[in-house]
Amino acid sequence: MPRLESPLHKGRFFILIGFLFGFWLILEANLFRFQVVNHDKLSAYARSQYESEIELDAQRGTIYDRSGNKLATNIIYYDIAADPQLIKNKQFVAKTLANSFPRSEQHYLNRMRNNGPRFRYLERKTQKSKVSPLLEIDDPGLIRVENFGRYYPYGSYAAQLLGFTDPDDHGLSGLELQYEDALAGVNGKAILQYDATRKVAFNADYPMLKPIPGSSLRLTIDKDIQTVVEKALQSGVDENKAKSGIAVVMDPFTGAVVAMANYPGFNPNTHKKYSEWVKKNRAVTDAFEPGSTLKMFSAAAILQERKHKPQDIVFCENGRYKIYDHYIKDTKPHAWLSFQKVIEKSSNIGMIKLIDNVPSPVLYRYLKNFGFGSETGIGLLGESEGFLAAPSSWSGLSRAEISIGQEIGVTAVQITSAFCSLINGGYLYKPFIVSQVFDVKKDNWETIGKPEKVRQIISPEVGDILKGFMREVVREGTGVKARVANVETGGKTGTAQKFDRTQNRYLRGKYVASFIGFAPYDKPRYVVGVFLDEPQKHIYGGDAAGPVFSEVIEKIIHFDYDLPVAPKNKESNLIYAEKVKSIPRLTGAEIRNVVDYLEDKDFDVEVAGKGLFVGGTSVTDDKITIKSLNDKVENEIMPDLKGLTIRQALTLVDFSKLNVEINGNGKIYRQSITPGSKINSKKTVVLSLK
Repeated sequence: MPRLESPLHKGRFFILIGFLFGFWLILEANLFRFQVVNHDKLSAYARSQYESEIELDAQRGTIYDRSGNKLATNIIYYDIAADPQLIKNKQFVAKTLANSFPRSEQHYLNRMRNNGPRFRYLERKTQKSKVSPLLEIDDPGLIRVENFGRYYPYGSYAAQLLGFTDPDDHGLSGLELQYEDALAGVNGKAILQYDATRKVAFNADYPMLKPIPGSSLRLTIDKDIQTVVEKALQSGVDENKAKSGIAVVMDPFTGAVVAMANYPGFNPNTHKKYSEWVKKNRAVTDAFEPGSTLKMFSAAAILQERKHKPQDIVFCENGRYKIYDHYIKDTKPHAWLSFQKVIEKSSNIGMIKLIDNVPSPVLYRYLKNFGFGSETGIGLLGESEGFLAAPSSWSGLSRAEISIGQEIGVTAVQITSAFCSLINGGYLYKPFIVSQVFDVKKDNWETIGKPEKVRQIISPEVGDILKGFMREVVREGTGVKARVANVETGGKTGTAQKFDRTQNRYLRGKYVASFIGFAPYDKPRYVVGVFLDEPQKHIYGGDAAGPVFSEVIEKIIHFDYDLPVAPKNKESNLIYAEKVKSIPRLTGAEIRNVVDYLEDKDFDVEVAGKGLFVGGTSVTDDKITIKSLNDKVENEIMPDLKGLTIRQALTLVDFSKLNVEINGNGKIYRQSITPGSKINSKKTVVLSLK
């Protein structure tokens, strides 16, 4: 009898077939989803496990002065970062970082928590001397990136002009921001490939795009002249207890700016430590009433229009003169003065009476032609055009007030540039400060700034008369403190009470003291404008700003050896800004103290070895290399401590050889043991501070 097939078995068969078919459909659907629908996404994810695309930073262009000195350059910095998921010894890394930087261990531990992104910066733009212990740590999660960072070798000099960059080397202010596109260059790209042990190599299947370096700039600034101006301006501000100061030096026959200084200043290498106010280039951004320096332009209009001759006399009312219901005063009473004496003695009343013959529209036209009320065209960011109202809005007093430097606002660059036209034959030049850009593609320098005449305003004959007026200002008038030994100069003083436009009134006891002059008289080479804001000791321009002009000219005139006033030899006791300054003897001092001391003074420091004490130092270009030793070397030579603070000095003193006595406060200006003397037995050194 044949065996009957169980319907139950037959049902199981179809169930199995159905299950396998369904499984196959699901598998195919998933394969379709993985290989077609999500192919690009999953491929990218897979590549991210063994490949990484990185950007290769382009080296930023250099900024040079006119002689080729580097004012802004690049040095190697390190960025320290971590992958929280790969780092093995977070505690050790955090402790090492805390020993080198002014942050707590907990700060770094918080940065290395597992939640969040895989790449986190711990410190940025740090010098090798500070990260050297971290470079030796073998930890797969600790990332050390070596790259270029911006560096300003001369510290605060011309800082407001140059500006500064952010940690990624993007310009934030000054020329760094203005020429960002040219300086930045074009970043490159490379593909890194990881093997199973997480070792990294370039992926040969992808070509590496090399970065294109940024273009460089050449300025009209002269580093040595800038040094002189910065130091003289600082001295003038400090001596007169002023709020701030500005100084501008220009070539009157080209419009080139050879120095531009603002004080107080800041160090762009550590710009975050400073307020935003000190970072402004006030030489172009701040407008102020000029006071009596503007009388030279009123005088130019009078002479060019032939309204008066230099020998014409005017009665100066013995120092007090009423116009409508307003009294005009002179600082000293005068009776009859010639036109020349009005300038020499800076009589407000005399100038107001002389300008009375010049119609308001004519005076306005001359002032506009000299560049007032308009941007100079120097092309610096934030430049103010000042202010000069049209005659249609002038009051009955306006012509008189404007002729003596009130009811008009100027910038330091604007009025210094205008002064150049008084002594160069009457031509207004467009001031410029960037002369060339290096074209990376063409591999040559391209001129973008050159002498450019805007217009002729006065005749050479009128200019010669005005030069004579200004010579007498320095010889016998209000500018006698601007005299320079063996050099004949000319100039004009200015003292302007500050006007608050928000309150619409003049501020009691607050002035801008200025002096603008030129030298040498026969062949003018430089025009120098000095402006001190709110001086306290001396408020008059001749007393406060005149000596600054004198100091600047006395020193920079010796740079021109073809001039008869220059010395026969080129020796000078001037100390100019240098990239690497002289350093005291450091042998035997502790490494950590020496590194802190040198980095405080903006040195680029590299430590060779792992020792605790200084065995010797060497200086090459912009960098100091310290040879370290584990055993202390006896230093039997007295270090030079002059110019240091006590904190700095004490880090360099060997207390086993010296007892220290301190007199005064401030910085060390005298030490009782001569630097370089041998110390064979324990001695006492007396340090005098002021």
